[in-house]
Amino acid sequence: MTNHTTRAVGILFATLMVLGCALASPAVLNSTSTAVPRATGTAAPSPLPSTSPTAQAGSPAALPTATPPAQTIKIMPLGDSITAGWPGLAYGGYRRRLGLLLTGDGYHIDFVGSLQIGAGVMPDPDNEGHYGWNITQIKAGIDTRGWLETYQPDLILLHIGTNDLHEPDPAAAPDRLSALLDDILGRLPRVKVIVAQIIPYRAGMDPLHQAYNAAIPGLVAARRARVSLVDMQTILSSADYADGIHPNASGYDKMAAAWEPAIRAVISTTQFQ
Repeated sequence: MTNHTTRAVGILFATLMVLGCALASPAVLNSTSTAVPRATGTAAPSPLPSTSPTAQAGSPAALPTATPPAQTIKIMPLGDSITAGWPGLAYGGYRRRLGLLLTGDGYHIDFVGSLQIGAGVMPDPDNEGHYGWNITQIKAGIDTRGWLETYQPDLILLHIGTNDLHEPDPAAAPDRLSALLDDILGRLPRVKVIVAQIIPYRAGMDPLHQAYNAAIPGLVAARRARVSLVDMQTILSSADYADGIHPNASGYDKMAAAWEPAIRAVISTTQFQ
């Protein structure tokens, strides 16, 4: 009887051990980390950075966490060759990365404009980035070509003024920017505008850049209900330029990272129709 009892206890103990392992196995399998999905439809943009200048500053964490609106938000990138993405037109400038960031945030966006720069490498290449244009030429384009009335943007991203700084009367560039903003706001009563303090030359910020950028916050404050500011004066290093003026891919990605929280802030406080 003692041997039979011992054998039965042993069998019972082994059975309990097997059952314990079986119950533990699912927890082990489910503890593996979930892979971050890859963006598709573009050639190979750099991974979404957790250490971008904007992320380091903590801006996105401070933004409201409202549910993204269900409707599509029409965004017009407006400016000169920096908006176009020169010289690496096959990359798509800051617009390529920005589209991925905003889509990742859950927004439905539609870049709008009469130009398609970056077609084939980004799903939405529409913009109004005009090579070599200054503020006066952008205003004339709005007045004579009907961009705003045609595309009806909800939000305009305005990086303009670089070409004004090496043309006659650079000191009057803030006045020209003021007139441009009033023209935009007068044509589209519900549009919001984000104005960039522009990136410097690769060699650094010269006095003309400094004076122009220093005037922009005052222009924005005077129209603060519909116009906001993004500071791009120090987001690039010399390694982020393709030439003396224009960013390379890494530079454009940093511009996108600066635009994104500014756009989120506007969207979170705006009732788009």
